[in-house]
Amino acid sequence: MNVFVFRTIVMLTVLSTVACSAFSMSLTEGSFVKLGNAAPVCPEAVDFVVCADPQPGAFLGTPQVFLDMIAEWNVLRPDLVMCAGDMIMGGPAGEVGVMWDEFLGNIGKLEVPFFPVPGNHDVNDEAEVIRIYEERVGPLYYTVSRGNALFVVLNTEEPGDPDGFSQEQRDWLRRTLEASSAEHIFIFLHVPFFATNWERDWQPTADIIKGYPVRAVFAGHEHYYQDYGVKDGVRYVIAGSAGGGFREPEEEGGFFCYLWVKIRSGHVSWSVVRPGSVMPADVVTEEGVVRLRALREMLSLETVAHPWDAAFYREVVGTLRNPFNHPVETVLRWTSPPGWRIDVKDLPVSIAPGESVALKTRMSHDGPLFFPAPTLEGVVEDAETGTSVTLKSDLDLAPAVTVSKAGGKVVLDGDLSEWANAPALPMLYGVGYDPLDTEDLKASVRVMWDESFLYVAVESEDNEFHQPYYGDVIWMADSVELWIEQSNWSFSLTPKGPQVFAHDMPDKHMDSITTAVSLGVSRKGRRVVYEAAYPAAELPQVALAPGTAFGFSILVNDLDTSGPVTKRHWAELTPGAGAHFVCPKFRMTLAE
Repeated sequence: MNVFVFRTIVMLTVLSTVACSAFSMSLTEGSFVKLGNAAPVCPEAVDFVVCADPQPGAFLGTPQVFLDMIAEWNVLRPDLVMCAGDMIMGGPAGEVGVMWDEFLGNIGKLEVPFFPVPGNHDVNDEAEVIRIYEERVGPLYYTVSRGNALFVVLNTEEPGDPDGFSQEQRDWLRRTLEASSAEHIFIFLHVPFFATNWERDWQPTADIIKGYPVRAVFAGHEHYYQDYGVKDGVRYVIAGSAGGGFREPEEEGGFFCYLWVKIRSGHVSWSVVRPGSVMPADVVTEEGVVRLRALREMLSLETVAHPWDAAFYREVVGTLRNPFNHPVETVLRWTSPPGWRIDVKDLPVSIAPGESVALKTRMSHDGPLFFPAPTLEGVVEDAETGTSVTLKSDLDLAPAVTVSKAGGKVVLDGDLSEWANAPALPMLYGVGYDPLDTEDLKASVRVMWDESFLYVAVESEDNEFHQPYYGDVIWMADSVELWIEQSNWSFSLTPKGPQVFAHDMPDKHMDSITTAVSLGVSRKGRRVVYEAAYPAAELPQVALAPGTAFGFSILVNDLDTSGPVTKRHWAELTPGAGAHFVCPKFRMTLAE
């Protein structure tokens, strides 16, 4: 009989519900029962699967690739499956029930135990959402034993603890490890604290696990697979995406996969499995990604800050570096999107080892739709590996805006009379709709500043305002999303009133409602005006002083329940803003 090291209250719950129907059990409780009913082949042989982020791309709709994985696991029959979080899209308590119905219904087809890790989409700061998770899915942190292994589930989603774990959870982990006699210990969490700020977010935990037989720490959240290597005897891994989309190209781990981990006596190994194929654990390593990116950076183009409302005619300068110990000869070619004119498209180059060459091209565009911008491409041979390296760099065009200083107190009341000196920047790029269809959606943004705040005003005209949500999913309906350097927020007029949600800050995992940013929303007919004031403390990467420049983009989401467009669509200031930080940005410079 296996011994399950579990929080006492959860253990009592499991024992009291074993005789009940499976319907009355949480997912975790039912998995413990399955695990207890299937004895291991031998204590020193354990096979388990690690997956992460099988969430749908909308509120419902389990990805087919995850359903395929379930079918595959039923054939492979691992001892257990560990999921590193984000199983549903999430949202307020009134919305998550049907999402868990769908997910748990699909997991019910899995014939082996499935142990979940809470992710930022599975739980949030709302007490009722947490209660639903604990009742239907499982505890927020717990352990599982199988053979000679201990599996430790941790919770990265503790309210008020965005940087690492609470002292309570660390104390629990310390006691758990002290009580364990397992030969192999594996730790599972959602947000990879080890991959952001090690000293701040992970070092206190690394100190706790030091000296114990922790073989690996598995995380999710990033939607790519990457082996981060070994530190102090522990291997750190981001487990990839089991259906929730990708954030990196395929060669950097952006593919659907799960990990097949084998324990054989004192040895631990795993394979990266794409449905229908098996790959070695080092298919994507941090070392390999660093080298690959270094090769891509052989080609670079200068950032061109150009007045947002002026025609473009100028010389663009790039650089090609040769990092090899052999000469490089190639031809780089410019692609010319509609509206752009390029004087010379083909650039033959020959570079000696360790040298670089400047690439100069004159080009023009009448504006205002500058994007997509021209791209410079080519191929060079890597003699070290015997492979070809594809080089590609988009013109880094940053439409430039001078941000006016506020002349006095800015009142967040929907009256934009004090914004007269701030230009209205139109959102000309549409996703899911024709931006020329201004009857459906039209939007613009203004920005001002003073020594205490950065102010953002958004005007939208919309044939139908629809926002039934609040919290971390307000972006799924009528709302605003914006990016200031490496920070990201969304805000809207929700059923609970104006609400601002903080998603990212530099080197920080947020995903929480914030009251630090003040928001006023005014609605009158088709017109909605949002006014937000971002205090200096919320913008650590932007000094509120004359001459400060920063990257900025924004979009307005629209979800119509009636009319010609029934799905979410949005207007963007720069194309690709919906892809978060990997999009062109406006260059905003604070004026006197």
